[in-house]
Formats: sequence, C-alpha cells, structure tokens
Amino acid sequence: MHTVTITICGILLTLLAAFIQPVQAETLPDKITIESLKDLYGPVTFGHAQHIARERDCAVCHHHTNGAPASQEKCLRCHRGGHEVKSMGCKSCHEKQPFSAEQVNGKFKNNLQFHQDKPGLKASYHLSCIGCHKQKGAGPVACVDCHVLTSSGEAFYRAGKNAPDPNKAGKTGHH
Repeated sequence: MHTVTITICGILLTLLAAFIQPVQAETLPDKITIESLKDLYGPVTFGHAQHIARERDCAVCHHHTNGAPASQEKCLRCHRGGHEVKSMGCKSCHEKQPFSAEQVNGKFKNNLQFHQDKPGLKASYHLSCIGCHKQKGAGPVACVDCHVLTSSGEAFYRAGKNAPDPNKAGKTGHH
C-alpha cells in the first residue's frame, strides 16, 4: 500500500512539474543585445542565460508577467482576450520615448489605467539592472562598465575641446 501511494505521488508530482514549467529553455535567447540608444552608445550585450541560471525565477526581472494570459480581474480590464504574451522583453511594456506627446496624451485619456507610473525603457534597465547589482554586490554599476560611447555620443556628451576635464571632476561644476 505504501509503495503504491508513493508511486502515485511521484507520478502526480512529475505531471505537475511538467505543467508549471516556465517558458521552455530552447525558446529563450542566451544573450540579448540592447541597442535602444545606438546613435550615442555601442550595443550592450546582456547575458540572459547567465541570469536565468543564477536567479532561476523569471519574475525577478519580468516583474509583471510570466508570459501567461492575464487572469486577475484588475488586469483583465485592459489585457482582454486571454492570449499569452508574445514577448516578455522589456521594450514590450516599457516605452522608448515615455515623454513623447503620444505617450503623455494616452495616459491622460485613460486616467484609471494601471501602470501610469511605469518607467520608460532606459529607466527600467537602469533601475532593474543597477538596483539588483548593488543589492547583490555583483555585476556592473558604473556607466562605462556597460556603455561605450560612439563618435556621435562622444561629440554629444563630451563637446570636444569645450568639455570639462574629467580629471578635474567636481572642480568645474560638472561631472
């Protein structure tokens, strides 16, 4: 009797584990290249597989979705239809230009909408990545740890010979 109960429990646990598995590993990219500001910065390569292996929980970064259809009543007000999320990438929820006229006007049209205060794409990267890296004491936290200026970025931020001397930071009122 004991053996039968243990066997049945084992089978049920195996079936349950199969149904609650997150997105299959073969559909996830190992690396993600972020190029949202490619006119000013070179691409930033994000080690997606490395973070999956370390965290083992997609919700650590993908904080409002696991890819499944919305089920909570407050979510269904806008996320109707019951389909799975097509993309769990940051840019599928966070706008590249959050302060554009279109985005700002859209927020005022529906003032009962949730996520009114969600940060834009750039802010979400920085809040999530740097915040987690500081909290865990691991990973890059300084701008130059991830970002390399392009020649356009160099001209925009450094202003050539008119730029403050970075070796005199704090003495000129800049940097």
